[in-house]
Amino acid sequence: MIDRLQNLPAEKATLGSIIMEPMILDEIELILSPEDFSHSGHQDIYKSLLSLRDRGEKIDLVALTTELSNKKQLDAIGGVPYLTSLGSVVASAAAVDHHAELVKEAATTRKVFQYAESLRSRVLNGEYDSAEELLNLAEERVAEIRPSQRGGLQAVKDFILDHISIIENTRTDSGSLLGKSWGIPKADMLTSGACGGQLIILGARPSVGKTAFALKMARTTGIQPDSDPVAIFSLEMRKGDLLNRMLSAEAKIPLLKIRHNKMSEGEWQVFTQVSNKFYRSNIYMEDKGRQALNEIVAESRALKRKHGKVGMILIDYLGLIGNKGRGRRNRNVNRDQEIGEYTGTLKELAKELDCPVVLLAQLNRDIDKGIVKRPNLSSLRESGNIEQDADVVAFLHRDDSEEYVNFATGEPISKVELIIAKNRDGSVGTVNLAFRRVFQEFIDWDMAPGRQVQETLNTGS
Repeated sequence: MIDRLQNLPAEKATLGSIIMEPMILDEIELILSPEDFSHSGHQDIYKSLLSLRDRGEKIDLVALTTELSNKKQLDAIGGVPYLTSLGSVVASAAAVDHHAELVKEAATTRKVFQYAESLRSRVLNGEYDSAEELLNLAEERVAEIRPSQRGGLQAVKDFILDHISIIENTRTDSGSLLGKSWGIPKADMLTSGACGGQLIILGARPSVGKTAFALKMARTTGIQPDSDPVAIFSLEMRKGDLLNRMLSAEAKIPLLKIRHNKMSEGEWQVFTQVSNKFYRSNIYMEDKGRQALNEIVAESRALKRKHGKVGMILIDYLGLIGNKGRGRRNRNVNRDQEIGEYTGTLKELAKELDCPVVLLAQLNRDIDKGIVKRPNLSSLRESGNIEQDADVVAFLHRDDSEEYVNFATGEPISKVELIIAKNRDGSVGTVNLAFRRVFQEFIDWDMAPGRQVQETLNTGS
């Protein structure tokens, strides 16, 4: 029976090819680490080859023999005869990539087997608190074992046609929008949409409406026909409450009427029509409360594996993300470092899944002599690497003096600024919004109902 946990012929062929053609060592190092060789002697030989290369010395049988002898490893690997035999294993180094991949395949299989045995032992000995802990451990270990997909240098001619196709489809499908819509056309003009690979930070003080705005982004993407899946991780609110907010905003039915089922017959008909849109949507929700980041990452990856794509990931909010023990912080790491690890991991996740990750951040109430200060990038400077890791940083700012009442309906409406403070790939600026709190909905300020009447009254014209 073939031993799939090791492939000694492939290991010998790989080392023999390097000895024949030392220039290929740089290429092989992109595929293999010393630990990928199952034979300890082969590990020593590979390490010695790397050492010679790193010191800028010539690689040949004499230099390799001297290196191993100096390390007192020559006899253990079989002496000069064994090294000489490696050089005669292959006729040429042309197939070295194939041999190296075979070595990597066996190494990966070996690691999976070893971890499966370790996990089995943990289960049999009762060394775990819950099945969920075992699942999290398995997800973490699989991510570590999975061979890294190193892009390496790639000729433009190899990917430019695919790139042009993406741009062409984007132009056809959504005008000049490169990513997913923010739900506000003027915001889309500034940002070109929420693009794949972006970490987007949406910060605001409490009760300004950041959850409502983020849900608008998720709703705009997720209810489109044949949309890519949108994942909402709510660490604060229940998914039923989030769904009520989205239904209210989409149906333009006051949230309180939906919560207490005080809808009229006409409103109920609209409500059922809108509910059907969400029934057919591709929106997923998780509301476990304070949740470990590794769980969020694992579930996002699972969604990608199931559907092939992810349209957007929304996390509400940064301050409630827990550590591996779900909420139990690592006391050996200060909070700024911990947050920096979170944002760094989420940026990597956005790139890995090729989707925007929208992360909400709650800012402290900053009031000086009764004046609410407009947030800016300095508002994040005491929060780890948020500004550094984020591709886009946006703030919501509301000044209560900008509120008015639509006299026709009695609806209170607040003016809220969407401040694009950082945009790595586009413009920065401010978009004026109207927050219709009764519907938990944001719209363009110029479209706010009843505003023209209010301005006329204020000017006395």
